[in-house]
Amino acid sequence: MENRFEVFFRDKNYLKVKNSLFNYLNRKTQIKKAFFQHNTFKNILGLDIGSGISPVSPIPKKTVFMDLSESGVNFLKNQGYNAEVGNITDLKLKKDSFNWIFCSEVLEHIYDYKKAIAEINKSLKPEGMVIITIPVHMRYWNIDDEFVEHYRRFNPKELKIDLIKSGFRILEEKPIGSKLERKITTLIVRLFKADKINKINSFRAKLIIFTNYILYFLIMPSIFFSSKNSTSIMMYVCKKV
Repeated sequence: MENRFEVFFRDKNYLKVKNSLFNYLNRKTQIKKAFFQHNTFKNILGLDIGSGISPVSPIPKKTVFMDLSESGVNFLKNQGYNAEVGNITDLKLKKDSFNWIFCSEVLEHIYDYKKAIAEINKSLKPEGMVIITIPVHMRYWNIDDEFVEHYRRFNPKELKIDLIKSGFRILEEKPIGSKLERKITTLIVRLFKADKINKINSFRAKLIIFTNYILYFLIMPSIFFSSKNSTSIMMYVCKKV
């Protein structure tokens, strides 16, 4: 059975829309801020793991992009990125390869996410850094989680313990989602599944892109009022110890 996302990767209009989605724009913004706030390395080599067609690294020219999807990797290569096929639970990389790893909205798709965290730690140089974003709180579980085949939404306290046990010191824990984000995301996926917006022609693609930029600027203020208990997405900045 063909993965639905492999089908989407062949749709030029879908590709245009995918990287304008308000959640993606928000994550890229938050990751970029965190990177420049915490980076102390002069010579940087980064890994953006599970990037799909939507990389988040703020230093793309100094980053290796990796994903399970060959179609996604080929798309990034055609965009001029250094990309290769790889599995987050078995990276097959030399120990201490990178001083930055970016892992955004990936661990929720991994059954053995603790093994993935261990692989990230192993692949980082001493005192290397990782930025992780993940959906949180099972009370927010909805149709979108099922549609994109999540195994879970994380408990922030439990993930924090897992990160520490895996050899990380947590430098920053930041809510980057909100209740408003959940409502909008769920509504959009319901419309998509109802076949009201999933046939994307050129005009509709432009309309969706414009709408997502508006949503992005609407969502941003709501994040300031989010707490670890109320947020829908968390970002962790961690250092290997």
